[in-house]
Amino acid sequence: MNNDQFGAPQHELNVLSSLLRDKAAVNQLVDWNRSDPQPWLRSDHFKTAWLGDAYQALLSGGLSDIEQRLQAFPRADPATVTADAVMARMGILYQQRAAAGDLSAQAALNSSEYWAGVHNAVRQMAQPTWPSNADHTRHDAYVTARSAQHPSTTENVPFELARGRGYDRDARKKELAVIGAILNDPTRVVQFRYTPSSPDSSAYWLQPQDFGDPATAEIWDALVTGPDPAIALPAAIDPTLMPEERAAAMIQHITTRLDYNDYHRSTGDPAAKERLDANANANIATYLAEASAPDYSPNPDNAAGYAVSFILEPSIPAAVEDLAGRVRDYGLSDASLYQVGLDLRTNEYVLNQLAERLDQAPRNLAGYSTPEQAAKPAPGKNEEQPSYTSQVTERRVLISLMQEPSQLHRDGPSRSLAEQDFTQREHRYLFNAIKSLPPHAAQDPWLLTNQAHQLARYDGAPALDLEELNTIGYAARTLQVPPADQAAGHLVTMTVRRTARDASTAVQAAAQETLDPRVLIDQSREQFQQATREALRYHQQSVPEPSRYGTQQANIA
Repeated sequence: MNNDQFGAPQHELNVLSSLLRDKAAVNQLVDWNRSDPQPWLRSDHFKTAWLGDAYQALLSGGLSDIEQRLQAFPRADPATVTADAVMARMGILYQQRAAAGDLSAQAALNSSEYWAGVHNAVRQMAQPTWPSNADHTRHDAYVTARSAQHPSTTENVPFELARGRGYDRDARKKELAVIGAILNDPTRVVQFRYTPSSPDSSAYWLQPQDFGDPATAEIWDALVTGPDPAIALPAAIDPTLMPEERAAAMIQHITTRLDYNDYHRSTGDPAAKERLDANANANIATYLAEASAPDYSPNPDNAAGYAVSFILEPSIPAAVEDLAGRVRDYGLSDASLYQVGLDLRTNEYVLNQLAERLDQAPRNLAGYSTPEQAAKPAPGKNEEQPSYTSQVTERRVLISLMQEPSQLHRDGPSRSLAEQDFTQREHRYLFNAIKSLPPHAAQDPWLLTNQAHQLARYDGAPALDLEELNTIGYAARTLQVPPADQAAGHLVTMTVRRTARDASTAVQAAAQETLDPRVLIDQSREQFQQATREALRYHQQSVPEPSRYGTQQANIA
């Protein structure tokens, strides 16, 4: 098909084709509800770079150029004239980028092969035989925008629910009640609006990912939160129409969108093809018509309350548990510690946004919490490689530091060592003793051992194992070990991995408890913050996953 020929998704090609063949198609892309109406589809929504450039060229004067050239050359081939106009406008665009230092734009300007390929593609898309309907430009554009915002491993999927959860027929009925209330009276959507702290966030506190069913999630996206939503249709705000007529217009918009989504999904999703073949979206339209009736729920004006109790709050444990899984993935990955920290910080941001949406929603139990609502630790799990503790490596670091305490003040992993990097109690107090003593005293095993005992007594800790301390002291006098940095880097990395594992375990345990959603978010944030602090504490080292030290360690036990 065309998307295979040009190496681009079909919906992106269809948008360009519709604009090339019918200038009026651009009106389907304009958000007329804004004080400054402008197209809601942006050039950066296109995954195919040259199509995004062609789209930008059309909106920046290319559509007018095409009309003028067609009038100037009435006997010429319209598709060729159209392609010439687009090439000229794209050339201006690339010249401006090249002048600003864009090397890729300069390379494109110098490539006759590139321009010949683009010209041929545009000429074919401008043909009246192109297999798309210009009346459906808004739906192809919607798929293009959603594909950019919701990338998926399945080809051309415009939207997918992030995570499923426990779901039954009663839950679906209540989700349809929320959707039906908006279909019955679009003005009820104001109950879902709020002013987010981030300008990039949606203006609605109920989002598609909060729904338990991918179908209702996609319907809410097409009805309210997505680009070109059904509530923005002229028919949705036409006071001369009856409620049933307004609902019918919005339902038609939604089901057409669902059909388009499944059409573009069907290249890589057999389930989407099955839905199209079974005309499943026609059944969805029937359900939506039933839900839009004023007696579908006890009181449609309580739509926001239904959404909080039956959609938003039940979705939070699943969303938090999903974040915990990401923490585990980041913490156990072989990425740099700096990247791990950034990924964890992203999860904190997601939690903050979730808390903000929950706080802005009309909760019946807003702010509810009790002292007893604390997360219980999850049972210990047998972790696979890498190992999170290494007594031999900890000893090696301490021996090296005893022999040369000045390593704690040099740049590198040794300087960043902290108490929590040591998993054995004797090792932690010995490390603190090295830091607290002058260099000449830290090199003396007797003074160092005594200082470690004193620090433990000050903390009220149990007595330290004297044999372990003496073993390390003897090794420091008799063995030569390499500088501490390499082994210290291992301990640093293991602390981050261990903290990430512990955070994910604690958050997963909390998500499985019956906690108030706000309490769950707060507790999860604390766990994530601790893991983030550990990762960012060492970000300059960017230590990769260490190799095992079994063959290089001195036998000091």
